[in-house]
Amino acid sequence: ASQAAKNGTDVLMDILSLGTPPAQSSSSTPDIFSLSQNQKSPVASLDGLSTSSPVSARAASSQAASSIIDLLDGLGPSPPAPENNGPAYPSVVAFESSSLRVMFDFLKSPGNPQITVIKATFTNLSSNVYADFVFQAAVPKFLQLHLDPASGNTLPANSSGTVTQTLRVTNSQHGKLIRSMVKMFWRKAKSTTSHVNCEDDRFFWKD
Repeated sequence: ASQAAKNGTDVLMDILSLGTPPAQSSSSTPDIFSLSQNQKSPVASLDGLSTSSPVSARAASSQAASSIIDLLDGLGPSPPAPENNGPAYPSVVAFESSSLRVMFDFLKSPGNPQITVIKATFTNLSSNVYADFVFQAAVPKFLQLHLDPASGNTLPANSSGTVTQTLRVTNSQHGKLIRSMVKMFWRKAKSTTSHVNCEDDRFFWKD
């Protein structure tokens, strides 16, 4: 009876697969620990490459970048040429008295020799402040005159400041002597009288 019970138990164990599994061959299933030991050598080789490859790669990359920069420098824009504002002329004293000085600075454009640009600078030589300062100019008919607005209308006393104004003269008979008559009007600031001072002069220059 006991033998029959044991046989029945063995059959039940086989059916439920709870019995001891058959031994597996060591050659068919690799050992995890032995596999990691066998891979130590390749890993060490990769570690050695990881310390040397980036250095050589960076050097090659740096050389390539330097070559590209050199090429780009060669293709870069040339430095801008200095502007040519035409020949320079010396400043001249167009008018001077004990109370007022007028300086003219000339500029001519190479592309438009018939046009003369004049910068007039007015200086008060007196000890009184000049208010409501006005500059006027007249030219012959063969000339065209354009006056830009003045930088101000008050001249400080004792040459402590200036007023500037730009004139543009077009000479239809280029090369002919330019003639101009100028007038300056002003009054003394804080004066009890409304007297208007005036200075006039004639000015000539070669175009």
